[in-house]
Amino acid sequence: MKKITLILFILFSTYTSFSQDTEAPTTPVNFQFIDNPIVQPDDISVEWEHSTDNVGVETYEIYINGTLSRIVAYDGTGAIQYASFVNYPNGSYCLTILARDAAGNASPISGQVCKTVNVIYQNGPAELYLSGFVNYSGSEKAIEVSNMTFSAIDLSDYSIKISYDGNATWDVVYTFPANSMISPLESFIIAHPSFSICTDVITNLGINVDYNANLTNIDGNDAIGLFKYDILYDMIGELGNNATHTNTDQFIKRGAYLAAIPNTLFNINTWDMEVSNGSCPGLFGFPNMVLLSTEDVELNSFQIYPNPTNGDIVTIDTKNNVEITAVKVFDLTGKQVLQQTNVSNEINVQSLQQGMYILQLETENQTITKKLIKQ
Repeated sequence: MKKITLILFILFSTYTSFSQDTEAPTTPVNFQFIDNPIVQPDDISVEWEHSTDNVGVETYEIYINGTLSRIVAYDGTGAIQYASFVNYPNGSYCLTILARDAAGNASPISGQVCKTVNVIYQNGPAELYLSGFVNYSGSEKAIEVSNMTFSAIDLSDYSIKISYDGNATWDVVYTFPANSMISPLESFIIAHPSFSICTDVITNLGINVDYNANLTNIDGNDAIGLFKYDILYDMIGELGNNATHTNTDQFIKRGAYLAAIPNTLFNINTWDMEVSNGSCPGLFGFPNMVLLSTEDVELNSFQIYPNPTNGDIVTIDTKNNVEITAVKVFDLTGKQVLQQTNVSNEINVQSLQQGMYILQLETENQTITKKLIKQ
């Protein structure tokens, strides 16, 4: 009896201490930018000294230009904590931070620190973004989201909401499967349960796909919103507007305006269109709308190393002794930045700046696509 009473007392005391915790943490101090030699010049890295709290700090929230951009778990292994934000387009960015404890109490927000990104070479969008929408007849419907950053993206912070036929509110909330991630330069597909036109492409390219009933009734006049921390930041269509943005038997793909996305103001002029011929769209499943066609299948028989590389030479391992006739390298806007003909088994990448690229290996019969990172 005493043991049970003691356990109940401990549980009650623990519950009471959290339920009565109304004291907020202190504001993080010395919040400032740092130079990080590992990341790109269009990345933003910050550091700060830990907040204190009567019970304990749980997370930090970092805001960029007033919008919540990152929730960082408290890491007490050192007195200073860090965070990096990648692939920011040219412009000015002001960051602030606050601390939050387990009871939800938030510290006062810090003063802002501001930085201007101004580089010649730009990588892709800094966030997960809506990259494509398949609006074919019947059940052939799919939404494509893509990651063009250098890091894998944890999808637990994201959701998609759909509004049907011009409704002024969101009708459906889609959450990604548990523990889902998107690797760098990869896509994730949310498809109608009977979506079938791209089965071979999904299998050959290893594309992550979730066949989900939320897309059963979707059409070309529905609004599609991508949310992070339940904040809308990318959009197809317009909430409350039932005008058709994507006709039946069309596939729209984010165009070359990569620096302008994500964007909550939908503009069809920044998208490309492909009219259905009854088969899978040629650009389906690729983050970048440029370069690739249905013939571009990445084969495991080709390996390139080192990758990432910080040297001048990349080696191609052709396990099946297939002759490579040409090599082309493109940046993430689709611009060709390097070409080599009469290739043996080496590529000279000395002229490339730091960044992520798409490498095309051409053989007599096909084009093989690989990712290449220059550090």
